[in-house]
Amino acid sequence: MLAPGAERGGGGARWIRTVRLDALDEGVPRRVAVVADRRAAWVTEKAVELGSVWLVRRGETVRALSAECPHLGCTIASATDGAGFACPCHDSYFTADGHRQDGPSPRDMDTLAARVTDGWIEVDFRSFRTGVPNQVEIG
Repeated sequence: MLAPGAERGGGGARWIRTVRLDALDEGVPRRVAVVADRRAAWVTEKAVELGSVWLVRRGETVRALSAECPHLGCTIASATDGAGFACPCHDSYFTADGHRQDGPSPRDMDTLAARVTDGWIEVDFRSFRTGVPNQVEIG
C-alpha cells in the first residue's frame, strides 16, 4: 500500500511524497492531493487519490493538516476570510493552526506528520474516525 518512493518506518509510518517545498509560499495554506498505489490482496490500483492535506510552510518546515472534516468527513476548504479553514457542509470553522473555532466538529483538524526530504514534502498519511471527540486512526 506504499507509494513509489514511500517507506514504512518501524512505527508504521507511511511517507508519501506530495509537492516540492519551493512550491509553497511562506504561511499560505495549500491543499494538495495525496496519491499513492493502493494494494488489496493481489490487486494493485496505481496512483489512487487517497485524500488531501493542507500544507503550511514555515521556513524549512511544513505543517500538515488532514483536509477531511472530523465531523462527517467533508472536505475542508480555506475560509472565505483567508484566516483559517471552514467545512462547507455543516459550518465548522477552524483557525489557521487547525484548532476548532465553531460548529459541530467534535475536535480540531487532524494533524499529520510531515518532513522535507531532498526538497520534497512527505506526509505520513493517515485516516481518522469521524464524529468522535478523540483522534482514532482507521485502516
